[in-house]
Amino acid sequence: MQDEKDKDINACIAFTLSRPGKESKTFSFSKKTVITLGIVGVILLGTVIKGSTMLYAAYREQQELSVYREQYAEYTEKLQKLTDDSARMQKEMAQVSALEAAVRKTLEKDGEKVSRGNIDRKSQELDLLGTGGGESAANKLEILDVQNAMLDKRIAYKRENLSNMLEQLYNRGGYFKWPTEGGRISSFYGVRSNPFGGAGGDFHPGIDIANSYGAPVFADNSGKVELAEWNGGYGRYVKIDHGNCYETAYGHMSAIAVSAGQSVKRGEVIGFVGSSGASTGPHVHFEVLEKGATVNPLRFLQQ
Repeated sequence: MQDEKDKDINACIAFTLSRPGKESKTFSFSKKTVITLGIVGVILLGTVIKGSTMLYAAYREQQELSVYREQYAEYTEKLQKLTDDSARMQKEMAQVSALEAAVRKTLEKDGEKVSRGNIDRKSQELDLLGTGGGESAANKLEILDVQNAMLDKRIAYKRENLSNMLEQLYNRGGYFKWPTEGGRISSFYGVRSNPFGGAGGDFHPGIDIANSYGAPVFADNSGKVELAEWNGGYGRYVKIDHGNCYETAYGHMSAIAVSAGQSVKRGEVIGFVGSSGASTGPHVHFEVLEKGATVNPLRFLQQ
């Protein structure tokens, strides 16, 4: 009986390998060896499968991490741009709002209504549309996007409204005449963001009045032309001495119509709107100097 068990255990699997012209070889494996090899094979196959799965999972994680980093970098860049735009528009909004309020106060003090009242009413209505909340599903990008769009709309109405009110005051005859026919203020006196993009800002010593290329530029008051020449970043530039410690200057013109030493009268054409020098588009840069130092030209709307 024991011999039969041993025989069963030692049973083998054999196969013969025949090769043409050579002696055949017979290979045999015991049942135990075959089972052992099978178990080892299964273990090796499982190890390979598990290793491959782990490598694939690591690859997927690396890919996802790479995508996340790209998305985060894009998100951060957009957020920074919106934040910078918001800061710039907030500053501009504060300047325009203060000027709008001051001019409205001047008009109301003299018992005048603001012309083109629909624009004025819309400008004031937009100031009253602010809403907010606590926790929100909206992310920072969405919030800044909405805020900036509203700021841009409010600034546009306030600019138009301010131009209308300034035109009213200028038409009443202040110390200095508005230097162009129509046009709008595209940059105010004082600290502003970099007009050519990028970081930082500068101090703007006058106001920029955007108008059509070639529109006439007028002398704001009678006086004597001090300079009529190219002046670096100001491009084609004219400076007039009006006496009483006051001077005016005009820059970025496309052409100059006067010469140094010439006497001019209030309203006389001295040049034409252009974009010469450091400029982003057709406008005239207008400065008022008091005792040699620049002051806000809007102070001289009326005396």
